[in-house]
Amino acid sequence: MAIVIMLSLYVIFENYKISASNYALAADLNYVIDKNVVKHKKNEFIECDCEKRFKRDYPIMWSGRVIASFVSGEDVGVERYDKKTRYNQFYLSTQGKYDEKLGSDIRVNGRMVGITCAYANSIFGACVADVIADKITYL
Repeated sequence: MAIVIMLSLYVIFENYKISASNYALAADLNYVIDKNVVKHKKNEFIECDCEKRFKRDYPIMWSGRVIASFVSGEDVGVERYDKKTRYNQFYLSTQGKYDEKLGSDIRVNGRMVGITCAYANSIFGACVADVIADKITYL
C-alpha cells in the first residue's frame, strides 16, 4: 500500500512540475493586449526562473500606460514612462481601483511585492515587477 501511495505521489509531483513550467503558456489565454506593444518575437520562448515573493514590500510611485488587461480587468500590465529603470514594465493588481480601458495613462502608488514571470512569454517579454495598487490616479 505504501509503495502505491509513493508512486502515485511521484507521478503527481512530476506532472505538477511540467504544469508549473508551462504556466506562462496556459496564462496566455486570459488577457487582452494593446497590439502595438508586443516587442519580442512570437516564437522566442523565454526560460525564466526568477519568480519570487519578497520578504517585505517596497513602496513605489510609478507612472505609465496600461498595455494589457488580465482576469477580467482586475489586473493590468503597465509600461512605465521611465525606460531607464530596472523594471520598465510591471504587473499590477488593481484591487478594484481601475475601471478604464487599454491605453489609459495612470500613476500608481502601491507596493512592489515580488517578481512574476507569468506573462513573460506573451505580453511583457521578460519577468516583471509584481505590484499591488494602494491608489491609482488617471493622468
